[in-house]
Amino acid sequence: MGRPVTTVRRMRLGMELRRLREQAQVSQINAAEAIDGSDAKTSRVESGKTGLNRLELTALLDLYGVTDERFRSGLLELNRTSRQRGWWQQRSDIVNPQLQELIELESTASQIFEYEAIVIPGLFQTEEYAHAVISGFPPPHNPPIGQAVQIRLERQKLLERDDAPRIICILDEAVLHRQVGTPKTMAAQLRALKKVNNPPRLSIQVIPYTSGAHTGTDGSFRLFTYPAPADMDICFPEQKASRVFIEEETGLEPYRVAAEHLRTQALSSPESMRLIAGIAAEFDGKG
Repeated sequence: MGRPVTTVRRMRLGMELRRLREQAQVSQINAAEAIDGSDAKTSRVESGKTGLNRLELTALLDLYGVTDERFRSGLLELNRTSRQRGWWQQRSDIVNPQLQELIELESTASQIFEYEAIVIPGLFQTEEYAHAVISGFPPPHNPPIGQAVQIRLERQKLLERDDAPRIICILDEAVLHRQVGTPKTMAAQLRALKKVNNPPRLSIQVIPYTSGAHTGTDGSFRLFTYPAPADMDICFPEQKASRVFIEEETGLEPYRVAAEHLRTQALSSPESMRLIAGIAAEFDGKG
């Protein structure tokens, strides 16, 4: 039996409840008494590992002295939607917990900043490129390659939503030159990047080789921003096999600083598109 997936909405609600409790100077034990639970339950709620029913949340908001009706309604709605199951959770037979959490991070964010140093990000991969990337992992493939590719394409429907997050994607130039699949696959993938680029809603920028060393040389990462109520940031560094969320301010700040530096070191979006077009033409010549 797999471990339960901590939903982003529950994380947001839990962090806000912890902030409100500490601001009201209420102990975890007293908070637990208000919902007929234990201090262990309060801890699980604040870490996003378990949820609350409407009456429990209302009792905590009363205890913490939250009187702003708009804010209360927002938290109650956040709590309600935290129980909704996304398509990725309904496919838990083939979508592992780590990927479920990544998909929910993408699906519920208001903004995504992504820096990638190795391959084209999954949200922008063509079917052929995705197949070549996934095939590069050693077998056995779980889920099978064909299903993994379809999951990746399903994730991309996020870009078609009316409420799609704003996306800022920074690529190291090495990503564009690394041949994944055939030259034809690479040329088509690079043209697909030009097609999806649509600043300021979706902006793709490239850090050229001529920039030399930069703040992204220690690894790829994603920084997700979430709206009110309980606005917050979550960082998801690239990991081989473990789940790592960074949501504490002290841990987030280096990634925020890195994101700003990467944007200033990157070419503008129009300049990046010209570079991408030139490299795509080179791959066309190889095909």
